[in-house]
Amino acid sequence: MLFPRKTRGNRLPGVATTTIMSQLGRLRALLQLLAPLWKVLRRLLCLDDPSPRRKALTITLVSLVLWSVWNGARTFDHPWGDLSNGAWTDHFSHMNTARVFTRVGPDLWRKPIHEMFRPLTAAELARLPADVRVPGVPSDGVYFVPGWPETKPLATNWSHKSRMYPPGDVLFFAPIAAIYHFTPISLKTACRLLFGWFILAAHVALFCFLLSYFEGPRSGVEWLGVSFLYSCMMHWSLEGFYDCAAMVPLALCARYLGQRRSLAAIVAYCVAAFVHFRAFFLAPWVLYGVFLLLKDRAWKRWTWRDLPALAVAAGCAAASLYAFWLDLPGLRQSGVTNPLLLSSPGLNVPMAWNVAALLVFCGGMLLWSRAWLDVAVLAWLGLTIFSLREFCAWHLLISMSWIGAPARRQIVYAVRLLFFVTLTAVALQESLGPAWLWRLYRAG
Repeated sequence: MLFPRKTRGNRLPGVATTTIMSQLGRLRALLQLLAPLWKVLRRLLCLDDPSPRRKALTITLVSLVLWSVWNGARTFDHPWGDLSNGAWTDHFSHMNTARVFTRVGPDLWRKPIHEMFRPLTAAELARLPADVRVPGVPSDGVYFVPGWPETKPLATNWSHKSRMYPPGDVLFFAPIAAIYHFTPISLKTACRLLFGWFILAAHVALFCFLLSYFEGPRSGVEWLGVSFLYSCMMHWSLEGFYDCAAMVPLALCARYLGQRRSLAAIVAYCVAAFVHFRAFFLAPWVLYGVFLLLKDRAWKRWTWRDLPALAVAAGCAAASLYAFWLDLPGLRQSGVTNPLLLSSPGLNVPMAWNVAALLVFCGGMLLWSRAWLDVAVLAWLGLTIFSLREFCAWHLLISMSWIGAPARRQIVYAVRLLFFVTLTAVALQESLGPAWLWRLYRAG
């Protein structure tokens, strides 16, 4: 029998209909209760407001609050607080460098730390707080500085080298260095403050990149690039690297170049170079800014109000280049860790050919797109990659600001993302996915 005969006792269809109507009624009541909350949420997320600035600011603030709460509430598996549990000491090394700068001045870039101060003895190390005497990597050292608190000596990494960072490094870490030096907080607490400082810097950069995204065509590939950039920024910030501080002025530089605001772009780039030497990886940006300045004859529209901007640009450029010049002998004596260094006998030939093929392909796509500035950036990055003595995964972070820079064609965004994703996988053997997220649970 294909169709069952209806009987008086067969009430299943009626029961099912009643149940469905009951569930729909409950769902309708729930939606009515959530309607006011949804209105508030739409306003908070700026879903009804087309302003790119408000959308970028809202997403940035939500992310900043979440990461700041996590950083404040997490328990440290290691006193230094980095995701790798003590593998990196860069964060408090920078802080201690800011402390010692007031004593040694420019010698910071002329001499290694171990030539200026004596290391602590075994007895002195034994009297230190536990978070200071934890052994680090072989390049770390703990040194005695006359007049400093006994429990807060100079703990730093790469103490056998002159300091390989520009003066902006000292300025960026000065506030927390002063708090650590003049208050009774521990090194562990100072590390938590440092990570909070890095998280803030990363989110200022994120706001600049999101603003460019919402002001642009907002394609899927562009959103993928911003997401990749966000993951890399948070990863290395939580490992103790301050590179995002230099990405803020670089993001502004890219934005100003797109608006043909040549003087503002030059000032922003010089500030980035003052903060971190690896801003030099994007040197074609400042050259393009100078080109726009000359082509548009922008100086004819300058007023006396532009003089402070010129002074800032000149001062930052001079300070950065002077420190780099002092530091150049030490940089030339650095150990070789780059498998792509052409002058090294340890050159990885197959890897070098793969990277060269990547550069040729990406360069051809950019030439076809007539993205001349991007061609110059790619060529300069290629030359830099094959010339560096040291090359690690986080060394690319600052140059990744290129991913978030405005572009006229979507294919340019795709080429930028392809270049960094492939280079990271081929040359640095890094995972393409955000594998670092799994370590948050252990670090929390």
